[in-house]
Amino acid sequence: MPGCDADPQILVWAHRFTRHPHRFERYLKSVTPTIAYIDQAASKAGVPAEFSLLPWVESRYRAYPPRGGRPAGMWQIMPITARAMGLPIKRDYDGRLDRTRTPAAVMKLLYGYGQRWQDWRLVDMAYNAGEYRIRRLHSAGPAPAEPVIPDLAVTRTTREHLTKLLAIACVIREPQRFHVQLPDLPAAQQLRVVTLTGPTLLKDVAHASGTPLKRVRALNAAYLHGRMPINGPWRVLLPATAAQRLHHAVADGRVPRQPTTYTVMAGDSLWKIAHRHGVSIHRLRELNHLHGGILRPGQVLMIDRTN
Repeated sequence: MPGCDADPQILVWAHRFTRHPHRFERYLKSVTPTIAYIDQAASKAGVPAEFSLLPWVESRYRAYPPRGGRPAGMWQIMPITARAMGLPIKRDYDGRLDRTRTPAAVMKLLYGYGQRWQDWRLVDMAYNAGEYRIRRLHSAGPAPAEPVIPDLAVTRTTREHLTKLLAIACVIREPQRFHVQLPDLPAAQQLRVVTLTGPTLLKDVAHASGTPLKRVRALNAAYLHGRMPINGPWRVLLPATAAQRLHHAVADGRVPRQPTTYTVMAGDSLWKIAHRHGVSIHRLRELNHLHGGILRPGQVLMIDRTN
């Protein structure tokens, strides 16, 4: 894709991103494992590596939680788009936040756009403004090489989206030009997917892998309440060393099964539910962080029959 000097605004944004070089380096280091992981999906799909930086523009790689019909995840995907991409949205799981599957789904989408336009600049604009919006303005084939930011009747936001993508790519391409140093990525910090044999609580994943729960939740935010759907997926993303520990724990049967769930109905009480499932009221309170005795119909409780 176009380089640093292709358009003056690319350099403007590149300098904005790096106006505090040390702060930029620290943040880039924190997201480098994610960038490298996404880059693998881009390479496999035949999409330019610059698009591994797309979440920088969208969210700075933050897993924005779902809120109604608004976009979510670091890719900022709308619910209707998620369904078209095959990313399910359920009560306890939102595929838009699933780092084990969104990179491949997004790259498949971008590759399809690339087949239509043969112009990765238009592909970025389509991602931001919507495929059909760009198709109405430019049905197929590449846009003219000049200007570098195609002169289409799109919003300023869409034009800046492309400019920002080219700008952060410019910094990565020529870091010395902006007085920044790119971080190394030790093998132990590279992200790996671990497939589990059944639904597992994230706290148990954290314990078995020797990883802080906060880190496990951040990498696996798709599991909205720290538990996995009964019907899957049952995959987690972890740094390589932690992933290896978890893999061995799963093979040795040292990862406990996830408690089942029960949906509260009208007339239920803690005593009735505990008696019905053979667990203590104390365990129900502990497992579900309950501090009172009031239950709401539709409330989902976790039930651990082993305690």
